[in-house]
Amino acid sequence: MNASIQAHVEVDLKAIQANATAIKAHTGGQLIAVVKADAYGHGAIPVAEALHTIADMFAVATVAEAIELREAGIQKPILILFSPLPDFAEEIIAHDLTPAVDNFTLAQEMNKVVEDGKSQSQQTSTEKVKVHIDVNTGMNRCGVRYTEVAAFLKKIKTLPHIEIEGIFTHFATADETDKSFAHLQLERFSSVLASVPNIPMTHAANSPAVLAIPESHFDAVRPGLSLYGIYPANEKSIPLQPALTWKARVGWIDSIEAGEGVSYGLVYKAPSRTCVAGIQVGFGDGYPRPLSGVGEVLIGGKYCPIIGRICMDMMVVSLGPQDKVAIGDEVVLIGKQGNEEITIYEVAERANTIPYEILISIAKRVNRIYS
Repeated sequence: MNASIQAHVEVDLKAIQANATAIKAHTGGQLIAVVKADAYGHGAIPVAEALHTIADMFAVATVAEAIELREAGIQKPILILFSPLPDFAEEIIAHDLTPAVDNFTLAQEMNKVVEDGKSQSQQTSTEKVKVHIDVNTGMNRCGVRYTEVAAFLKKIKTLPHIEIEGIFTHFATADETDKSFAHLQLERFSSVLASVPNIPMTHAANSPAVLAIPESHFDAVRPGLSLYGIYPANEKSIPLQPALTWKARVGWIDSIEAGEGVSYGLVYKAPSRTCVAGIQVGFGDGYPRPLSGVGEVLIGGKYCPIIGRICMDMMVVSLGPQDKVAIGDEVVLIGKQGNEEITIYEVAERANTIPYEILISIAKRVNRIYS
């Protein structure tokens, strides 16, 4: 199959750099750049390399994601946002990672790994493992309950090889119009900070809080979606540049007669003689199947409706009678073409989901092209 007609994503790394710089200037503190889920589909390694002089720390969701960055030569501190299982203690230490901690067993195991290394002829140079304490202020998915943090810290401090470098929480509703619960979480977190000894790095703000809750900025912020030029809510206090454009190419053109169907199930029936085009992209590439019959693409600067069911590897669109379209012509799924634009917000809304899911669903087989 001709690779030139396959779907691909264009990622503007300069836009990501500009977004990171704008966020850092806006908040005035350190930047923990969230590059989990392959940098929200943009490519974790290229993004981390592009941000190496801007970000103070990177954040991922899993130990495996962190190791991938380390093996690619990323030397900045890497925070694992969710407390890993104790089984990963050796890997955390071997790769100089900074885990979130919300259970004492993990801390004990990491402390033991360092002690064992010290007792075996100095096989490890690690003296202390830096950790960040994850505080549950009401999101209730992970973390130490905010009323129990002081006691938890006392236990952690009994471990000589564990260093508490940071403490953080995560907002559940910072992207909602009603931010009353976010402010309640902030009050709870502030009460924790007032009751514990000074910890070098305090952070709470995700992307929506970066944009809308300035009192949550503390020492550092943890932007994810906004790094990639996408607003998580209505607040737009910083100008952001979208970094991703998703394109494909026309792979097939034909005309169908009135009453003829299209794609699996033949659920679409042509109302009259209709020119159609096959686009070589489908849900196997991460394009949402719920956009069957409701989504649109851009070809030649014009909107073309998706007709019939989106397949794993193909979709079909309807062309206008005056459209001049040829095999290999560019198709824009997300982004600008001519004077028109299909935003990720539109795609997500029509697919009944959120921009996050659209981005991270773009499959590995969709080539990333960086500029």
